[in-house]
Amino acid sequence: MKNLLRPLLGGSLWLCAVMASAQADDLMLVYTKALDGNPEYQSAVAGYQQALEAKPQAWAKLLPQIGINGDASVVNQSLSGRFFVGSSPQLPNGTDINREDSFNSVGYQVGLTQVLFDRGLYLSLDTAELEMSRAGLLTYDAQDQLRVGVVDAYFAALAADDEVRFATSEKSAIEAVLAQTRDKAAIGLVADTELKTAQAQLDLADAGLIAARNAVSVSRAQLSLLTGGGEVGVLKTLAETYVPGPPEPNQIGVWIERATTQNLQVKAGQLAVQLAKKNIDKAYGLRWPKLNALAAYTYDYAQGGISNGIGAEGNRATDERVGIQVRVPIYTGGAVNSGIRAAQAGLTRAQADEAAKRNDASRKVQIAFLNCSAGIARVQALKRAIESTRASEEATRVGYEVGTKTNGELLLALRSRYKAERDFAAARYDAITNTLRLRAAAGSLSHADLLNVNSTLQ
Repeated sequence: MKNLLRPLLGGSLWLCAVMASAQADDLMLVYTKALDGNPEYQSAVAGYQQALEAKPQAWAKLLPQIGINGDASVVNQSLSGRFFVGSSPQLPNGTDINREDSFNSVGYQVGLTQVLFDRGLYLSLDTAELEMSRAGLLTYDAQDQLRVGVVDAYFAALAADDEVRFATSEKSAIEAVLAQTRDKAAIGLVADTELKTAQAQLDLADAGLIAARNAVSVSRAQLSLLTGGGEVGVLKTLAETYVPGPPEPNQIGVWIERATTQNLQVKAGQLAVQLAKKNIDKAYGLRWPKLNALAAYTYDYAQGGISNGIGAEGNRATDERVGIQVRVPIYTGGAVNSGIRAAQAGLTRAQADEAAKRNDASRKVQIAFLNCSAGIARVQALKRAIESTRASEEATRVGYEVGTKTNGELLLALRSRYKAERDFAAARYDAITNTLRLRAAAGSLSHADLLNVNSTLQ
């Protein structure tokens, strides 16, 4: 965990160098922008940097603590009354004294404290290590979530672009059918019903195109927010030759086992359980004695003053001490027992959270695996559907031209074809994102996975 920041903070610089020559915005360039500008990820990195300071702070409390105190003051003293009664035969009744003095006083103290035994401080070193490791895992998890989020948003933007392209083509095709229907209606070959049907379909296509163009703006805005508000240019598209493959290995049991043992949230939960156990030890440690070594040097100087009724000046005093201090808690008002109960409840909570994260990881990996498997089959089925709907459209168009099919049947064939093409494009994007979600849930998502996806763009 000590070298975690080097790949996390230096990764964006390396990616910038690799992508410097790219003209269009591809996946890796968008990911680079997200690494530098995404606030959620930057928050996770800052949290890790904060956790790194836990160990130096724990060590500092075990090292010698040296301090100096100083004071300077102006003192006004007054003394009145009968003093020295019976102190001598000559003054059996004492003597009356009435004195006042104003003088300056200065002093300082240098002290050193060294912990010899403090169980709580020793345990703090262990908890600091655990906190650092846990923060590192959470940072890696935030990076995985960013990777999946960038891929999801990137392909959502591509899907929105595809939708505009399909909606525009569909509208043009319907306009052609409408024009043909008007020509036939003008010479009485078709009823007015078919003309109204074609017009209704054109209006629906126009509404769909408006929605598609708005979806492009929304998807670009979401992608921009994900990258910290940076501008998103033209995006590279997925190669037409890309065919999604099954997950490796293609066995759901293997992925479930990985998720329950390697998922980053599960690992962080395991460390949280260890932290909770250490906190119980620390709570019990408050019952243990504490042993410190002490050393101090004190110096005081006063220009004047009254002592026992006698004026003085130039008073100096020094004090040198070396010793050992022992503190043994006997009664703390029930605070120690309450702390132990709170720590034990914290352990129960951490164990429950770990079990919940383990179940969540298993659920996510199962869903992702099933979506991957079904998605691949769906891509293949939709590819066949495109071929069949195109053939159906051609056959229906021929029938419409010879009068055996209505324009309603032709419009339905057109819309079926474009729906198959839309679904096929979206299914390929979903297959990619589901694969990355599967790997993230199993704790095996890496930078190489994004490079592989990026290589499918053109």
